[in-house]
Amino acid sequence: MIKSFYLILALVLEIIKADEIDVRFARNYFEERGIRQIAAFGCWNPYVGKLMAAARAVMLHTSLIKSNLQTLLFQNPLGVRWYYGAAQFIGDRLPFNESYFWLLKMADRSNEQLPLDLLDQLPLSINAEVTVAIRGRGRDSRRYDLYDVYNPSYRHGGSLNITKMGYWDPRGGLRNQLTQYKYKRRGDLRGMNLNFSIVVDFLPNTVDLMTYLTTPINKHLDTMHRYNYALTQQLRDYYNFTLNLLRGTTWGYLINGSFNGIVGDMINGIVDIGATPFQFKPERIDVMEYTVQAYMAKAAIIFRHPKRQQLSNSFLEPFSKHVWCLTIIIGILNWILLYITIKVEQHFIGNAANNTLLTQPESETFLITSAAICQQGLSDTPRINSGRIVYTSLFLWAMLLYQFYSASIVGSLLSEKPRFIRTIKDLADSHLEVGIENMSYNHDFFRTTSDKNVIDLFERKISLNKKRNKFPYYTAEEGLRKVQKGDFAFQVDLATAYKIITDTFNEDEICDLQEIELFAPKHTATCTSKHSPFKKMMTYGLRQTIEHGMSRRLNTIWYEKKPVCPESHNSTPIPVNLQDFSPALIMITAAYFFSICLLLVENLIKKIMHVKK
Repeated sequence: MIKSFYLILALVLEIIKADEIDVRFARNYFEERGIRQIAAFGCWNPYVGKLMAAARAVMLHTSLIKSNLQTLLFQNPLGVRWYYGAAQFIGDRLPFNESYFWLLKMADRSNEQLPLDLLDQLPLSINAEVTVAIRGRGRDSRRYDLYDVYNPSYRHGGSLNITKMGYWDPRGGLRNQLTQYKYKRRGDLRGMNLNFSIVVDFLPNTVDLMTYLTTPINKHLDTMHRYNYALTQQLRDYYNFTLNLLRGTTWGYLINGSFNGIVGDMINGIVDIGATPFQFKPERIDVMEYTVQAYMAKAAIIFRHPKRQQLSNSFLEPFSKHVWCLTIIIGILNWILLYITIKVEQHFIGNAANNTLLTQPESETFLITSAAICQQGLSDTPRINSGRIVYTSLFLWAMLLYQFYSASIVGSLLSEKPRFIRTIKDLADSHLEVGIENMSYNHDFFRTTSDKNVIDLFERKISLNKKRNKFPYYTAEEGLRKVQKGDFAFQVDLATAYKIITDTFNEDEICDLQEIELFAPKHTATCTSKHSPFKKMMTYGLRQTIEHGMSRRLNTIWYEKKPVCPESHNSTPIPVNLQDFSPALIMITAAYFFSICLLLVENLIKKIMHVKK
């Protein structure tokens, strides 16, 4: 890809006499680097004129030496060739990054030595593109030896590194012998100190920070940070730097126009790279650089799903409302038909002795209909054919009805219960209480979200009201303990939750669990400070680490697997608990109470009638 807008700097220790070799070297060097535009700042001389005429694809501009060079570079993003004094050049502290290619050409009358004292003072970094060209003497006067110059970081006290890059001669052109990728070639930082920062929320009092970060004990605590710190250690070994670890208070959120936490430290130049991974947030893009996504942060609302809806009755569940209405209508119709046939029987045959069906037809036909529906029987039966047909049809219909009802009850005990709470709206409409893990990203999410369902959930289940005098924020252990008891939903990081659930929940409780995502899984990445020279170096190192399987290995160490409900659990009958059976107990208790009251009333009426007689 052709590189546009690069900078070429010719540092000349004294004005040299231009000749054809210089022109050819400059033109060939520009073409090989893919450079299309150059800006020359300095006094006009014949060399500039020749180069301008010879290099067709090169555009040269001239300016006064006293101009503000740094301002000109940023206002004119072109390549630059400059005739300028070394001392003044160093004072300007121009940007030695990979946005500009710098060519420092030594004078022909120099002693063919690299100006180490001068180069050592330049504010170079790991990403610098600086080439020093030294022209030979005598027989080699038509040859330029090229050297690649960089410093791992001038700001961090790094040492100057000079590598033979190749050479140029008129016959062979530019011979670049540095074919490795730049950040692989410059991979040895020679123990240089780099400042990293990490967020730790659950550091125990019994161990030091380094032991806690590197030992996979209680790995459900600070999983994201400890995982990413392990990746950072891989980078440390890969690039041979010293890791100076600081402890940040939080990731860094925009509050009242300024960032706190690690992001604020990056802006202030305290931190170079974050050992803690960061979410992608629009307001952070302007103040920090994202590298590689290595960790997926997953959080969800976890709860034990209710067996049935709160207002439902287990004895009414097998049939829908329409079926129950039709059952009542058909029962009443059979009662009326039986009553009519008994009356017809009385008219044609007369009453039989000791036959309550004929003496009390209203109550007896009602009892026969009820008994048929409940799969019971009575001793008295109709004597005429029409009554027997109604009687038989009633019991056949009741038998089929009972088969469907009982099969549905048994099947519901053997099969998995339907999950009717599946969305945030369903959860807001349910009777479940809701709690939130007390983490900064959860506070930030509720503060910035625009999702109407989440806002409704917050207002109904989380925010303060007359019944709730404090926010339901809990630690992971506290929240999951309430989940275990039931009727409670808890928003928690899944890497933390799975370990606690595996250790404390039994099989039935695990199989009852349901997850609802409050927000989608968050991609997180290692970040550097804005315009950091280490961005591409860290990106390359992390890519190498991930592609060689180290991140997958770290996942197996630090990330707890999701607890699995055994397949055999669905075939285990679910015992009927007292809450499910309570409607039957309430019904029979009400029947006892009504019968006792009716008995007392009957005795009272009998005594009153006896007194009157």
